[in-house]
Amino acid sequence: MRIFFRKFHLWVSVPFGIVITITCFTGALLMFEDEITAACRDNVTSVTPAGEPLPLDVLADRVDSTLPDGVDVKGIVVSDSPDEVYKVNLSKPKKAAVYVNQYTGEVTGKDERLPFFQTVFRLHRWLMDSNPGDGKVFWGRVIVGTSTLAFVVILLSGFVIWWPRNRKMLKNRLQIVVKKGKNRFWHDLHVAGGFYALLFLLAMALTGLTWSFEWYRNGVYEILGANDGKSTTVAVAKSKGKGAVEPVLQERSDECRAYTLAACVKDAGTTTVTTEPGNTIQWNADAVSGATTTADAKFVDSETTHSINNLDALSGTTAVGNAASVVAQTQFNAWQVAFDNVRNRVPQYETITVSDGTVSVQKDGYGNVRAADKYFFNESGEITSVQLYKDSSVQSKVGGWIYSLHTGVWGGWIGRILAFLAALLGATLPITGYYFWIRRLYGKRKSRQ
Repeated sequence: MRIFFRKFHLWVSVPFGIVITITCFTGALLMFEDEITAACRDNVTSVTPAGEPLPLDVLADRVDSTLPDGVDVKGIVVSDSPDEVYKVNLSKPKKAAVYVNQYTGEVTGKDERLPFFQTVFRLHRWLMDSNPGDGKVFWGRVIVGTSTLAFVVILLSGFVIWWPRNRKMLKNRLQIVVKKGKNRFWHDLHVAGGFYALLFLLAMALTGLTWSFEWYRNGVYEILGANDGKSTTVAVAKSKGKGAVEPVLQERSDECRAYTLAACVKDAGTTTVTTEPGNTIQWNADAVSGATTTADAKFVDSETTHSINNLDALSGTTAVGNAASVVAQTQFNAWQVAFDNVRNRVPQYETITVSDGTVSVQKDGYGNVRAADKYFFNESGEITSVQLYKDSSVQSKVGGWIYSLHTGVWGGWIGRILAFLAALLGATLPITGYYFWIRRLYGKRKSRQ
């Protein structure tokens, strides 16, 4: 049986070894990207405390005034560290954000990857390939995913091959001897390194596959019972024939959030409206599908209904753009009130993110680093409902744990250092394996001669 596994281990390793080394090594480099980036961009991400921070509505309004048309402030991330600047999330492009000095309101720079880590990330995920779109095969992602799947098989077969028969052999297998020549050193690094890094590498490989293959991700979520509780949106569409309106359940879109009028009123056709716990926006179907006026628009929350039947009286116009600015200003005014209400409840936190109708609190600790308690507030900033992490959907918990296990952040600094060392050892395994394979081929050729 071991002979079979030896041959199987070898012939699976040979074609995928180089990609595995690249993936593991680049993954190790990405472990401390945030700290290295912060050190290199200290003038952007750090600030000298000077008095009390400006209110969130003032900061949001100042950042909003610097943005081009069509880009809005989506939320503000507040750190518990007074010398760390606030991060302001933007509506587009995806994951766009800027940093703002909370004491002066000055925008210090964009939240962006260093060119070095952009290259490392593209190597790690796609071997520098780009998504061709139009349903075409994304070969870089396929090759990395297939190599990662092969890596899981290689690790398990190697465990079977090298598992010791007794305690004395186990002691020898876990030693890396340096003083007995390079061949012994490479052998020990391959065997002992594989044993030490096995669990970490399996965890990182199995979680990393969720970004490579949709069928794998769906299978994992299905097995873990994480397909329930998905956020949905209601799309209001006007049919061309009879003008009838029908609601359609769709995947939730981040482009349309509570309190954001401009994102909800689009061109003629379909408009997406988000529903969240405690907050719902409903727009008159004719006004939405026509997308030329917001007359008859309604805002509905869990406690009070506000009708904006005459926007002339409210903002002096029925134009979508001006109405959006009025709603946005009202939105920003509630952010500071909601932030203060939550901070009084939760004095200790790592970050607090305030967005449209929601305050998300992340606490410093071990485990799922994306675990967050959510507080929902109305247009006056009063907390209307609370969703604690322990009561959140299985889907959100599984997604957070997948990220935490893959990046090693589940164990704080100790977990990240161990994951970093395991990734480096993982990068050496194909190299040492190639060394012995080529050495054996050369030995056989020489003996024949």
